[in-house]
Amino acid sequence: MPAIPEGSLVLVTGASGFIAAHLCSVLLINGHKVRGTVRSAEKGEYLKRLYDGVGDFEYVIVEDIADPHAFDEAVKGVDGIAHTASPFYLDAKTHDELLKPAIEGTVNVMRSAQEFNPHLKRLVITSSVAAVVDPSPRGAKHAGGPPYTMNEEDWNEYSPRVVEEKGVDAPGSDKYRASKTLAERAAWKFMEDNHPSWDFATINPPLVFGPVIHQVESPEKLNTSVASFWSYIEGKKTDDDLKESGGNWVDVRDVAYAHYAALTTPAAANQRFIVSNGPFNGQDIVDIIHSFPDQSKRFPIVPVGKPGAGEEINKKATVFSGHKAEKVLGVEYKTLRVCVEDMYKSLEEKFDEKHVPDHRI
Repeated sequence: MPAIPEGSLVLVTGASGFIAAHLCSVLLINGHKVRGTVRSAEKGEYLKRLYDGVGDFEYVIVEDIADPHAFDEAVKGVDGIAHTASPFYLDAKTHDELLKPAIEGTVNVMRSAQEFNPHLKRLVITSSVAAVVDPSPRGAKHAGGPPYTMNEEDWNEYSPRVVEEKGVDAPGSDKYRASKTLAERAAWKFMEDNHPSWDFATINPPLVFGPVIHQVESPEKLNTSVASFWSYIEGKKTDDDLKESGGNWVDVRDVAYAHYAALTTPAAANQRFIVSNGPFNGQDIVDIIHSFPDQSKRFPIVPVGKPGAGEEINKKATVFSGHKAEKVLGVEYKTLRVCVEDMYKSLEEKFDEKHVPDHRI
């Protein structure tokens, strides 16, 4: 199936988000025009300033992605769509708080695309390894016991079952995982049932780290993944937090590139891509922080743990294989050191002095 042509117009939903802001940048740098959906004019104007001189960026306001007609106007005239808009937090109190926006937002953009854009070439949706993982106590998907290596053939069948059985009493983590799983399942079902003229792909990242370029006024407003890194800088972690796996990780710039490649690569049609650089843990993070210049004066409240012990922890962790994204999309994963260094620099530059912890003795 054909990918989007050079210089085409691409719709990016949730353009003011962590991943989406980088994706817009990649598209603009590569000569595409971008229409982003945002929830307010303030967020849209921030992005216009951010991309001033980079390329042709416009925005439209979509306040509620669960509205069946939310994307009717936004999808018109675009060659590609990257649907990144979806909630990400783990303390939802109700089903609708996470499940409705994730599932209905995904189906709504696909329905609008089919009805109002007969010329659309490719639609890419941001999913998650939350839709891949098997978080059941016994890891039922893979025989032989942990650690597992999971790939694009795997689906999270456990979390949706837990949410169905326990309702609002289900753990927040399973509510989130169920929202991502059910949203992606709904997207594939839409393709199967409706046979649209355009084709489709999903990008499934784990925890996403990296430099922040979207609008964030204070550390309290950081997205979930970067906030977890900032908690080390703020001294909110102890040595006990360094002993377990942190899951898998990927640099936000690699995720953004994967979305771009999924839009522009013919072979990506109707494919699912895990974009992951493997396991990490808190020890890996603090080892990098303590290697920063003049670190003894800058970061005395960051835990030390057992330097170098992270390698053994990672050997026992489940791996989400990002090999397919390397082979088909050409993703070249950045190292954790580069990612952490650039992430810290971006936060140091973004926040004024009152927000940056003063760890100096």
